[in-house]
Amino acid sequence: MILALDYITEIVYDNRNMNRFAAAAVKVIRMLAPAVDGDFDLLGVPAIRVAILRREFPGVLRLCALAVFVALAVLAWGVFAPSGVNAKLFAKTHPSTLLIWGVWWPAMVWVAVLFGRLWCMVCPLELVSAAGGRAGEAIGLPRRPLPGWIASGAVIVGLYALIQLLVAGAHINRVPAYTSLFLIGLLTTAMFAGAFFRDRAFCRGFCPVGLLLGTYGRGGMLAVRPGPRAVPADARTCPSLLNPPKLDSNKDCLVCCKCVQACEPGHMRLLLRAPFSQRDGRQADAPWPVTLFVMLVSGFVTWELTTEWPAAEGIFLTVPVFIAAKLGWPWAAGWLEGVWALVVVPLSMWTALAAVLRLLGARESVGGLWRKMAVPLAVVVSVGHMSKGLAKFVSWAPFLPEALRDPAKAIASKAVASPPALLSLSTVGLAGLGLLLAAACYAVREIRLADKDAHPWAPLPVIVLSGAFALIILGWILQ
Repeated sequence: MILALDYITEIVYDNRNMNRFAAAAVKVIRMLAPAVDGDFDLLGVPAIRVAILRREFPGVLRLCALAVFVALAVLAWGVFAPSGVNAKLFAKTHPSTLLIWGVWWPAMVWVAVLFGRLWCMVCPLELVSAAGGRAGEAIGLPRRPLPGWIASGAVIVGLYALIQLLVAGAHINRVPAYTSLFLIGLLTTAMFAGAFFRDRAFCRGFCPVGLLLGTYGRGGMLAVRPGPRAVPADARTCPSLLNPPKLDSNKDCLVCCKCVQACEPGHMRLLLRAPFSQRDGRQADAPWPVTLFVMLVSGFVTWELTTEWPAAEGIFLTVPVFIAAKLGWPWAAGWLEGVWALVVVPLSMWTALAAVLRLLGARESVGGLWRKMAVPLAVVVSVGHMSKGLAKFVSWAPFLPEALRDPAKAIASKAVASPPALLSLSTVGLAGLGLLLAAACYAVREIRLADKDAHPWAPLPVIVLSGAFALIILGWILQ
């Protein structure tokens, strides 16, 4: 990294058309954030170090986020779209649905991919879970360790699938009242998980987006890692039961920095580094909960991408729409579409890809190949999710000023006008294609780093899924 900065500085000074201020800025960055083994240790920035070492960190941030969550739940309580108002359009005008589904959800996906589990640092649900734990102790509840099968993420897979089914079938993302129940459900689950289990049980076993954050964030550029003087005793400083001196992955670390606060200077570091650092540990075979999560989300993201191209969505949903019509159950169409996207499509696609790999000489079983495919395909799925998130954000965000300025007017209005999007869909599509190209390269690289003896055709699933996503996004541009 230092060499890269020196190179940038040299270019800046050599090019007369470039502002010399840029070179000075590079020098300031080098001074403020000293590099360690090619990575920037953010604790070298005095302001960041002072903020993180304060006893109130990150509690104050979580308390502020909790206030926002509660306010949005209260504001949305019992609110439905007025008669004659399009529900999807109405959702963009209500502060709760707009902020949760149009801003927070897409931003969470982007933050996870770029910076790992940074959201966990400010998530209010950990604070609620801790409060539940104190309440449980106060009334004498026997708080138990989290069972291994729950800690593995099995429950999280089910909860994430349930949320996506509710989005498809009940449209909770379009109805403020349902969004309020969703937020209350999260807060209640966190409270009870903390009351009956210990050691950050909610974050480790019940957070519906826990696997999304951990899987998407594996290559994130922000990471807590041991320093040159880390000692084994530091293992007791992590509320998530991790071993800080041996941290080599982002998948479970919540970036709470408690280990940084508890250790002597130099024992732990908060690094800003290149994506998918080669120093991180890797697994050739993903655990089954991660595999199942990536499978179901791959189907759902495919559907989400097609929603920006009506012709493609019509093709994707041909089967569930046909079945709903044949059964005479129009009310079940959304639920059937959810099952189609979350179960049938990914199961069929992954089985076909595994079968092709076996025909090409892979010796593993179909299940074994699914596990090998999961982590590299997660890289592609995550940027597909980012592309959809960006498309959603640029179309929802223009409603934000009016919704925040006069919520009552926005809620009661029956003549909602759609402001222009922040970016055209073609521009978002071009950005998505660029993200996909980078993701495909990183995913193939991850296969080789995780298993040097990987089958020569191991990158095939990455190429196929990247190509499928690219064709859909290309349709955004050409339609």
